[in-house]
Amino acid sequence: MTKLNIMMVHAHPADFACDASGTAALHLEKGDNVTSVVVSYGDRHHMHWLFDQEKKPEKERDPDFANLDAEMYRDFKKRETERIAEILGVELVLLEWTDCEIYFDHDKVMEMAKLILKIKPDIVVTRMPTDFGMTHNDHPMTAKIVAKAIEVARNRHQIFDGVDGYKGVKQIFYTINGGEEVNGNSNFTPGIVPDVWVDTTSVIEKKVHAIDQLVSQGYQGDTARWIIESRDGRWGMIAGSAYAEPFLRPSGIRYNSLPMPETVIGFNWKPTVVPGAPLSASKIPSGTPDSANRLRL
Repeated sequence: MTKLNIMMVHAHPADFACDASGTAALHLEKGDNVTSVVVSYGDRHHMHWLFDQEKKPEKERDPDFANLDAEMYRDFKKRETERIAEILGVELVLLEWTDCEIYFDHDKVMEMAKLILKIKPDIVVTRMPTDFGMTHNDHPMTAKIVAKAIEVARNRHQIFDGVDGYKGVKQIFYTINGGEEVNGNSNFTPGIVPDVWVDTTSVIEKKVHAIDQLVSQGYQGDTARWIIESRDGRWGMIAGSAYAEPFLRPSGIRYNSLPMPETVIGFNWKPTVVPGAPLSASKIPSGTPDSANRLRL
């Protein structure tokens, strides 16, 4: 397969920027197609900008704050999402599901199945469908909808449904949040251990600038760099690079021979390994436009 068609599905814009945006940027640089499906605006999550505005004296608030309503705030979040897509270069699909009210239901499964039939991805990337905190939040619900939609799309038939089924999803890669995986890359470590690590060092500036767009959640500036240094940097340390993103596949992989990627073949022993490059995410200049803080352009 010389060119991959990748479909990433995120519950919120913040997941779009934070979870696998480095991997998306890498594949786009290779010439692959990446479509990011963001199912909600995340307007009920981490309302940092709104909280800050409420604390300010009235004369210091955004001039449009007095007229703020749910639709205006969703548009604010939509612009953030569109800026993230522009920075990464992905094709963006917004489903406009209601944040914090994402349930496993027939309509959502069928909407996602129709997208799969349209996009025809080779690879699907989404969050893990397991909710370890038992809060039943949007992330595992979205992943469960995606898994069922893949099954529905696979089993469509022209005679019964007026459309051919799509059986081309070759692999699912689950992204792993910072608190879900164990601190190791050994398959003998108890707990959830990622089985794929992607070195995102070469595109880390794009990922930082993608997170810089999340003004509504207060993720821009120092917070974006702290997320990358403390989380992606730790993942990089585990994976043997400056920055990395971890993934877990739902089942074991069959190979025609023992897999030996270039990162293994080309490894040269050193007495002390300091992974990465001179680049430090903390030194990346801001990617937040001045207009990002305004409710309306």
